[in-house]
Amino acid sequence: MTGGELRFRPDGAALREVRAKVRELAAGLGAAASVCDNLALVVDELANNAIEHGASYRSEGADLAVKVLPDGDSLVVEFLDPEMPPDLVAELADALETTANGMPALDSERGRGLFLLTVYLEGLRAKPAEGGGICFSGRVQVQ
Repeated sequence: MTGGELRFRPDGAALREVRAKVRELAAGLGAAASVCDNLALVVDELANNAIEHGASYRSEGADLAVKVLPDGDSLVVEFLDPEMPPDLVAELADALETTANGMPALDSERGRGLFLLTVYLEGLRAKPAEGGGICFSGRVQVQ
């Protein structure tokens, strides 16, 4: 079991196929049906945010990417937006650290979506990606 990587255009029209492929990858790695659905939801949220918020900085139209990899009795999920500027990467990493301490304030501009993702992923974190942009990563038990 090796997992897989999906690359796709930052276009909402691609998301239906991306969700289906994420489910397929997770199922192929032994994940329960509910875990497959949860991972599809997580990737959908990350991709939608990258598409919506990325419109303000996306200039090259670089592909977004998601990896689903086996790790013992867990799956590791990585999501990459290679065009996110460093200042936004730092802002999201800070927001994610804040959500680790509980629900962010409702008037906060950042963190609510990230908080929801922590419901499905353990150890969710954001960091600068190799070559630029942001990499979100987290894990989920296969069963």
